[in-house]
Amino acid sequence: MSVKGRTVREFQSTEDVWDIADRWAAMTGYEIVAQDQNSRVYQRGKGLWVAPQRVQLTWTGQGYRLEGYVYLATFNRIMTLYLMPPEMIIDKGGFVGLIPRNRAREDTNKLLVSLNVQPLIT
Repeated sequence: MSVKGRTVREFQSTEDVWDIADRWAAMTGYEIVAQDQNSRVYQRGKGLWVAPQRVQLTWTGQGYRLEGYVYLATFNRIMTLYLMPPEMIIDKGGFVGLIPRNRAREDTNKLLVSLNVQPLIT
């Protein structure tokens, strides 16, 4: 199974998604690292020993798109001889990046539960 890419969930919500996401970020240790009018990227970790985990929320005009992934900076990729991709899905499967992927999946599922979004990431 390839772990390259991002795990994506699209959903509709009448809730205040940004407020819920901000509360989730405060509870789980994520910080906003990028944002514009329609999108926010939350990240936990700096990436030296464990790759940063990221969640991007985007308003698409019809609903929301959540992308969960583990980000690997160039330094991390050099240290693994470029055997790891720059972004890894957070779904189960494979041993590559197992620890940060598991943690990111747990945290992202907490956000999905807060937003009443199914299915959770498995």
